[in-house]
Amino acid sequence: MMRPIAAVVVAVALTASGCMNAGFDEANRVPQNDGANANVGGTLSLRNIFLLGGADSASHPPQQALYGVIVNDAQRPDQLERVTMEGGGTVQLTGQPLTLPPDYAVGTGNKPIGTASGVRGNVVPMTFTFRDAEPVRLMVPVKARTGHFANLPTAPAGPPSSAPPATAPPSPGTTGQGTASPGPTATTTG
Repeated sequence: MMRPIAAVVVAVALTASGCMNAGFDEANRVPQNDGANANVGGTLSLRNIFLLGGADSASHPPQQALYGVIVNDAQRPDQLERVTMEGGGTVQLTGQPLTLPPDYAVGTGNKPIGTASGVRGNVVPMTFTFRDAEPVRLMVPVKARTGHFANLPTAPAGPPSSAPPATAPPSPGTTGQGTASPGPTATTTG
């Protein structure tokens, strides 16, 4: 009776060590999406929205880059007109307003979509207001500038590209640990 159990234990151990050696070490995997997420009115998808803090999570720099991807699934363009923070502070978008072309993802390629000042806490309630879609409130996490966040730019170098590409971009991931508070027509994913 012990031989089949021992054989299973050996097979599991060999499989696990094979996965570790093949590069499937889950402890060192870069998360695909650890920001806030929401769907707005069936036309806009907000994915991986987060603020980039300093290396020490206990003290925040005066300005923090706002990262995230916004996908417009509508057949016509929309605009992100402003982002407001509860409890004070301001957000300056890289484009005022930020253009959201149809069938296109804005905010890709490690480019921040804005800069926030006056951030307090490690999770910030923020409201994203659009020209055509309903506003959506998100609980945006502040990520420490460590690990895979260490090399991200601290401030936008210019507006994120809003010109549609020649081919359709890949769909953003919908997994994540962020949370969103739904508005009247928003749904959350995560």
